[in-house]
Amino acid sequence: MDPFDRVAFLGLARRARRDPYRLSLFAKLLAPDERPFALLPVVGGDLLVTDRRLLELRPHLDVHGAWNVKEFLGYEVRREFLRGDVKGMTRVTKPVEGRTLEDTLVLHLPDRETRIVVSRGPTLVLSDDDVRILREAFLPHQAK
Repeated sequence: MDPFDRVAFLGLARRARRDPYRLSLFAKLLAPDERPFALLPVVGGDLLVTDRRLLELRPHLDVHGAWNVKEFLGYEVRREFLRGDVKGMTRVTKPVEGRTLEDTLVLHLPDRETRIVVSRGPTLVLSDDDVRILREAFLPHQAK
């Protein structure tokens, strides 16, 4: 069984093709018995929510040669949060730079808050349903 069969694809991923190669690269970052719940494209990468962790992933590019040719090598974990450490999540939307809107998730951790920018553009890409699904994925007691 494909570990991504039951994953909720959120935000821009709702309409994206389910690229088996891309998903296999995400799967390499999971423990053998770890289950992914939700995948959300964010600015500069992706947020993968599993039964254990929230992983902020970034493309791993290798720059080489005189022309600075970039080769895509897969994904790497930029930041990682254990689900049990996330005590809350809020969504902040605000205008920035004229007509641009910024959509941000704020994760409330025991000793700090951290922000993950979901999108910057003329429209918001994260729906209220997406926010509810994210809350249910890693904060079942907060789902509203």
